[in-house]
Amino acid sequence: VAAAVNALLERLRGALEAERGFTANSAHELRTPIAAALAQTQRLVAELPEGPERERARAIAGALRRLSRLSEKLLQLAKAEGGGLVAEVPAPLAPVLRHVIADIDRQIGHGTDIALSIPANGGPLSDLDPDAFAILARNLIENALKHGEPETPVEVHLDDGLFEVANHGPVVPADLLAGLLRPFQRGPTGAEGSGLGLAIAAAICRGAGLTLDLTSPIPGTADGFRATVRFPAAPRS
Repeated sequence: VAAAVNALLERLRGALEAERGFTANSAHELRTPIAAALAQTQRLVAELPEGPERERARAIAGALRRLSRLSEKLLQLAKAEGGGLVAEVPAPLAPVLRHVIADIDRQIGHGTDIALSIPANGGPLSDLDPDAFAILARNLIENALKHGEPETPVEVHLDDGLFEVANHGPVVPADLLAGLLRPFQRGPTGAEGSGLGLAIAAAICRGAGLTLDLTSPIPGTADGFRATVRFPAAPRS
């Protein structure tokens, strides 16, 4: 019986690793041809005169950009599910978070809509891998920017043992909240997206032994959505 159970577990492990490897390899191999096709399409848009042909080229460029973002999300999901989420030496998370917000500002211009709160002592140290935390933070912040009210800032709070991202907007029904942590599941929204951002965040939290809680509405308010990550902060020397 023990040998049969071990063999079954080994087959399951092999199947999961093969699935993650296929996802990562496929997304990686797609990045270059997608980037090349997008560059050629953007050049075509610049060369065509205004008219139906140029609008069709713009539509193709938009579809390629969405496909590029999807391949990047799939790579992040494969990394989140593949392990390597805990660093050997604790490191500060605040510089990573500031870098993520600055990068979002450069790419999509939403930096002025983010209200960042970090304690005066510089924020926590953690053994969570810095790259994993960057992916986690970016997905939660991008999700809040995409689905929140455009005239209200996204609130980002980092403290010892706690990382929160909150946005105002329509309330997500309680029966839909848990489903948002599954890949390709989306709430009641008209915003574009792949439905992978919260799934990636959840996979990182599971792999690193963290807790991710979703709340809607934000406690003390009548609307909004809040994602809370709880993690043990590393002791300061």
